[in-house]
Amino acid sequence: MLPSMFFCSVLCIAACTIVTRAANILVFMPLPMKSHFRGFQPLFEELAHRGHNVTVASSFPLDRPLVNYTDVGPFVNKGRLRNVMELVHMNFVTSVQLKWDLGIRMSDSVMSHENMKNFVQSSSNSFDLVIIETFCQEYTVAMGHKYNAPVINLSPAMPWVSVSKWLDVPATYSYIPDMCLQSTGDMGFIERLKNTISGLMQSYADNFVYFPKMKETMDTYITYDGWESRPPLEQMLKNVSLTLVNSNYYAIGVARPYLPGIVEVGGMHIKPPNPLPENLQTFLDAADEGAIFFSFGSIINLNDLPNEKLEIVLSVIQKLKQKVIIKWTPNDGVKLSENIMTGSWFPQNDILAHPNVKLFITHGGLHSIEETISNAIPVVGIPFFADQYLNMKIAEEKGYGKLVNFFEMTEESFGNAVKELLSNVMYKETAKVQSQVFKDQPMKPLDLAVYWVEYVIRNGGAEHLISGSIELNDAQYFLLDISLILFVLIGLIIWLCYLVVAKAISKKLNTD
Repeated sequence: MLPSMFFCSVLCIAACTIVTRAANILVFMPLPMKSHFRGFQPLFEELAHRGHNVTVASSFPLDRPLVNYTDVGPFVNKGRLRNVMELVHMNFVTSVQLKWDLGIRMSDSVMSHENMKNFVQSSSNSFDLVIIETFCQEYTVAMGHKYNAPVINLSPAMPWVSVSKWLDVPATYSYIPDMCLQSTGDMGFIERLKNTISGLMQSYADNFVYFPKMKETMDTYITYDGWESRPPLEQMLKNVSLTLVNSNYYAIGVARPYLPGIVEVGGMHIKPPNPLPENLQTFLDAADEGAIFFSFGSIINLNDLPNEKLEIVLSVIQKLKQKVIIKWTPNDGVKLSENIMTGSWFPQNDILAHPNVKLFITHGGLHSIEETISNAIPVVGIPFFADQYLNMKIAEEKGYGKLVNFFEMTEESFGNAVKELLSNVMYKETAKVQSQVFKDQPMKPLDLAVYWVEYVIRNGGAEHLISGSIELNDAQYFLLDISLILFVLIGLIIWLCYLVVAKAISKKLNTD
């Protein structure tokens, strides 16, 4: 009796579950931007686990084979492209220009690779869904046309203006900050002026300076049978079915309006902590005064810092009574105190989950902020470029972190920030609150992302998620045409009233 009841229960559960057929999915993210790809890679793996056939064209193949997961690439050397110190002087104008330059230069390098040409021009593949990232590679949306498949776009952070305009989602300059503005939504006049200039560059100058190069890249390299008949690049970008955003405005972002086809799934890469390697476990277990983890991510190397800045950092760190783990391979001749452990790589989330870790010193990258919030660890941030300033501004504004300006950093300012977060329990308590907010979601981010991907598959592209405003031009969207007619009518009424009054006054004067 019991086995039959169990079998019936299983059948009932199965009957109530929406089943999505196994689909052939192409993930087309060829540019070598590691943090962008790694943030979404768990989604690709989970889709493969669920029976979908996932082909991934990227610069980051898996380290071990996975059933239903096929790597294509890499297509370029994914080593460090430049010394990050060349980027620290970027401002709200030059950061937009850098994005243009990065997209044009890297896209040409990737798409001209012989293996890429062979893959794009091959007619032996068939896909039901195409997943792309449009940051610096808008032309990738053409793969949807090649395979006559719906397209899902991935946004590695809160959508900036140049992405928002294709999604037709409001990116209002008055309160939604550009990712590189170094300000949160609470902007004064100067910040709003800068935000407006940056927004106008991405909304309009982008169309003349940058976008023609993306079209040129698409027409040069993404050629296949029937490519001549594909719609304009702008139209294809507007017809993207869904955008998944690596963000979570409840705890680590800015609250802003989204359309139904834009879903935040920030933190999907965070998994339950694994056991630490023995040397790390021993080192942290022995940290009676607590421990600090120090990492500037995969792009920023401490050896690239000017000597005076590196000396400031090391001087402060070596005076601490806490044990410190630094993701760093020191140059020959650098001597460190016994409280410091260094290495070229560490399992960051697993370390932050250790109960003796009291502080995280970071560059403010989005994944690092997501992991520090998930583990309720206060953070000292030294941002360098891109969204790192905004992330740390938000952490400081919400009360679980401190931002240290790299250019103004002294031993005193950096040391005081570290000491304050270690000694003031309010930072830890606030981090706990933000962690609870971050985790208090109806579904885990990864499950949410998988649901929406399969939703698009089940619903044949889910065109109903696309806003009806997508076809409006700026004059129509902002009612400039209606406003013009109203102004003309109001002006005409005022003029007629003036004529009537003037005539009445003239008649009265003539009578008198």
